[in-house]
Amino acid sequence: MTNPFAPTVILPDERGVFADGATRLQAGFVYRVIEFTQPFAGVLIYDGWWFRQRVSIHGQTLWRRISWVSFYKQIDVDLPPEIDPEERSLRIEIHFGRGLSIRRFQVSVAGMIVYDEIV
Repeated sequence: MTNPFAPTVILPDERGVFADGATRLQAGFVYRVIEFTQPFAGVLIYDGWWFRQRVSIHGQTLWRRISWVSFYKQIDVDLPPEIDPEERSLRIEIHFGRGLSIRRFQVSVAGMIVYDEIV
């Protein structure tokens, strides 16, 4: 018996940036700068250099960790009211490739994907 809810076609991951309210301003080995106009307005910076990971918006550090052994692949923060009056949750999911280069960088706000980059 076949599953009626199964997808009819499996689509491969296609390279590119997929976002309506976001623009990638810079990209590096473990570095991203993304300007959002929706669902909040601000410039998000993910910096993974020198054994540390840091996420900031408008220069305000929202999350940081020292990553001596391995990088965090999922980052969850609540947006402060000065950035998002609704104080929604922000999730960053990162898939690393060989040598720790970013292969996929995805940002979700309140469970909705607002930026998806596949390298």
